[in-house]
Amino acid sequence: MGQRDAQRRDAQRRDGDQDLSPALVSELVAARFPDLAGAPASRLGAGCDHELFLIGDEWIFRFPKRAERVAWLRREIQVVAIAAEALGDRVPRFERIAEPSGAFPYPFVGYRRLAGVGADRVTDGDRAELAADVGRVLSGLHRIDPARIPAVPGGGQRASWDELRAELAAVGHLARPLLAAGLLAEAEPYLAGQVAAPARAGPRRFIHNDVCPDHVIVDPATGRLVGLIDFSDALVGEVVLDFVGLLGIGGYGFISQVAAAYDLPLGSGFAASLEWVSRTLTLTWLADAAAHDPGDIPKHQSWVARAFGR
Repeated sequence: MGQRDAQRRDAQRRDGDQDLSPALVSELVAARFPDLAGAPASRLGAGCDHELFLIGDEWIFRFPKRAERVAWLRREIQVVAIAAEALGDRVPRFERIAEPSGAFPYPFVGYRRLAGVGADRVTDGDRAELAADVGRVLSGLHRIDPARIPAVPGGGQRASWDELRAELAAVGHLARPLLAAGLLAEAEPYLAGQVAAPARAGPRRFIHNDVCPDHVIVDPATGRLVGLIDFSDALVGEVVLDFVGLLGIGGYGFISQVAAAYDLPLGSGFAASLEWVSRTLTLTWLADAAAHDPGDIPKHQSWVARAFGR
């Protein structure tokens, strides 16, 4: 899940332009960081932007998939350093940074693996403590001076609410067949672009912009927060965007608990904005999964249901 506009998502769906294998990654890492020579490499997965490999038991290395991602990665190196000043070891620092070489034409980075799992993989127990942890982390993150945050490459920023509404209307036909009759009736005004967007209000703050279960890492034994990862999409924007993805962890009830621990003003319009943005984005993500990631359809169906209070 990413808080991106349609054009950027389409660009990111292209395959990477480099053929990386665990053997090649081992060579690349060993050449740049001799202390890791001989450590086994294994593929962790790939997102829109990067391929990820585990080196030994401790280090995760991220490799850009295309040349266009290099500027974003260099920016993220700066952003993560700033975020880590506020959040400490809950943000994995890029301790290893490798410049381009003849063997790999882009920079790549390594950070220490956080000992935990995605928040949606821990379902037992009371999540009040996790919510409090997340609320405090978001408070610290949102206190960072926006003037310190480097500009987004190309000058792009988050689409307006009206653009989000138009985007959903354009892809709504992909989501309709995936919704049960009762839920479809509630969702139809959004799918048709008929629900007016709320006014944008409140200060723009530095936000992670992709807070979701995959990026909220928790201790599986205690359910407490370990860290927040992947600042690829971080920018200066509306704080509500850092609450939407929490639906994937525990619905509006969980978000309410997070908000109770959040110690910055959210404003009187927060609840209305949260509902509208949550419904619009979860439906858009469902349509996106139908078109490009069918395996994610059940997850996004559940997120839509939560966005409509089910």
